[in-house]
Amino acid sequence: MKNIKQFYSLIVLFSLFTLSCRQITKSVDETFHPNDSLAKKYNKENHFGTNGEYTGTTKTSTTTSVQRRQEKTIVINGDTIKTPEMELKAKEMFHDIELLKQKNDPSAANEIQKRVKEFLKEMKMPQGGLKNIDTEKSVVKAKKGILSAAALEKAEDQLKKLPQYQSKEILLYQSIHFYEDGSINLMLQHPVNPKYIDAYEYRDGAWSAPKPVLATDIERRTFPLSGMHFADAHRLLQLYNAKAAQVEGAKPTSDAYITIWDKGMRWAPRTINGTRERYDIQFNNNGTLKSFRQE
Repeated sequence: MKNIKQFYSLIVLFSLFTLSCRQITKSVDETFHPNDSLAKKYNKENHFGTNGEYTGTTKTSTTTSVQRRQEKTIVINGDTIKTPEMELKAKEMFHDIELLKQKNDPSAANEIQKRVKEFLKEMKMPQGGLKNIDTEKSVVKAKKGILSAAALEKAEDQLKKLPQYQSKEILLYQSIHFYEDGSINLMLQHPVNPKYIDAYEYRDGAWSAPKPVLATDIERRTFPLSGMHFADAHRLLQLYNAKAAQVEGAKPTSDAYITIWDKGMRWAPRTINGTRERYDIQFNNNGTLKSFRQE
């Protein structure tokens, strides 16, 4: 029974919590009532029946000197658990999950998750698998890539419509960062007091409230928003990655940013590093390729 932890923690949890509510229904059925050869093979090797009952032979213990009976047990994390008790608890969990599935409600997914966690706690099984799954989801989400050209245009348009900048010129300060998770970070000169700078973040389709930041050389480090377009970041990344694909060992990128100095702007990244060669790459203000040469 040394694989019991993998069976419940990995197969059950991964199937239940990484799928949609409808997929959860299918996953529960396939996990606990397997009909494919792989699942049947696993159950046969680990002595599980089609309803989760344990069918193998385990160590025995006597109850009294008069009446002797066999009692199946397993040891999980140093705790001895009676398999009949586990079977009963598992069947109760299956029953509860079936009822939740019949609700046909998006909230059922969270209730199923809660119910399985209760089962794991009762059986003294580790619940760390949930954290790992959440982490995997975060990683996948972070790598979805920079916003599309249309989404970048929308973000720029929303920035221009901020109430505090109505009928005012928007001046970018120092830098703009376009990240692979779709967020944008930038700083703007204050709409009323030109000696102040505020930071803004664009995430999930909306701009944050302004946050004051310390700033120096404001006059030299500002550039008008009207002189560039956010959508150009998308074009730039396509060009950069196309060139990187031609260089041995070079890696593509999903981040782009702008630096501002002496009232001018420059796109980055500006280098492509391979295993044998290094290239300098420059872009025009509109994100088109300006130059590409080996260093």
